[in-house]
Amino acid sequence: MEIFEQKKLESNIWKFYIFQILSNLFFFLPILVLFYQDNGLSMTEIMLLQATYAAFIVLLEIPTGYFADIFGRKKSLVYSGFFLFFGVLSYCVGSSFYHFLIADILWALGVSLISGSDSAFVYDTLKELKRENSYKKIWGHSVFLLLISVAFASVVGGLIGAINFRWAFLGMLPFLALLIPLATSMHEPKRHKLIFEKGYMWELLRIIKYSLTENNKLRWLMIYSGIVYSFGMASFWLYQPYFSLSGLDIMHIGFIFASFQIVAAITAKYSHKIEERLGEKYSLIMLIALIGISYFLMSSFVYLFSFVFAFLQQFVRGFSNVVINDYINKLTTSDIRATILSAKNMIGQLIYAIMIPFVGWFTDVYSLLQAFTVLGATVLIIGTVPLFALYRNKVV
Repeated sequence: MEIFEQKKLESNIWKFYIFQILSNLFFFLPILVLFYQDNGLSMTEIMLLQATYAAFIVLLEIPTGYFADIFGRKKSLVYSGFFLFFGVLSYCVGSSFYHFLIADILWALGVSLISGSDSAFVYDTLKELKRENSYKKIWGHSVFLLLISVAFASVVGGLIGAINFRWAFLGMLPFLALLIPLATSMHEPKRHKLIFEKGYMWELLRIIKYSLTENNKLRWLMIYSGIVYSFGMASFWLYQPYFSLSGLDIMHIGFIFASFQIVAAITAKYSHKIEERLGEKYSLIMLIALIGISYFLMSSFVYLFSFVFAFLQQFVRGFSNVVINDYINKLTTSDIRATILSAKNMIGQLIYAIMIPFVGWFTDVYSLLQAFTVLGATVLIIGTVPLFALYRNKVV
């Protein structure tokens, strides 16, 4: 390999690190729901927006991956910067449900174009440099930078939002605009293995059919994972009104959201040690138990430090992703593993898209605290079904 070519490939790594930081400066994170409400949206409308976003993520996951495989990961990252920028710009100028719907669709396009392209870009770069053995280290550091960026942005976003909600979105635009020239300056590595080959769509359907109808252990594990993900994600859209109800000001909400990222990150880092102590059975049972308990605690106690109950949900967020993926990996073979994991993610998004509008409607018609109670009871009841099935199939 020529020295000039090698240097261009090596520069991909530090450029990608910067890309990770810039694309995850979510200043809007601690004030998004409050921003929606300030623009006259009800909780039902807010949840409909999130359901639409989740549905688009599901629909776009495969086509955008195909785009990256055919036209290149670099081009996919360039276009992702374009859509993320205009998605946030739409938020900046928007003031109605339909304005924000357009913004969410643009944002979903940007996120989908990054998903899969990022890890493939890094791996192919390292493959060209004959350093693929360092992939775990490089990718792990990029995830660390991602979480630190989100935590930092949460603090800054809370401080900005305390002055003006819309300024939190405006503050993101310069950083998102930099994504386009940054991605353009990257060097496209060779694609050693095309993910999407001829007849891949039929193969994909065959694998999904196998995991959902033929392999009982996989089916119920994926459904259980979707329930854990959906009920964990539902809490995010209720945090901000709940924290306001408990007497926290907007400035401090940013610090709390930053602490959520830290708790999830630390839990993920040490999840393997926790799982070794608990074992597979109690690790799985613990997930819905902690989500249910946290909802009951939040509905029963409303005071300045009630946010500590949400740490249970952040623990589940960090723990479940690592542990459930590991269990699924053990139940699959290498030739279909990535597809099964993608199917698991899509099931989670589908369950989330279906349930989240009802959460918003219930919050509007009744109350936030009653919504927490219902969510706590529902996750315990629904979550027991796949757990019982996993027990019958000798998984737990």
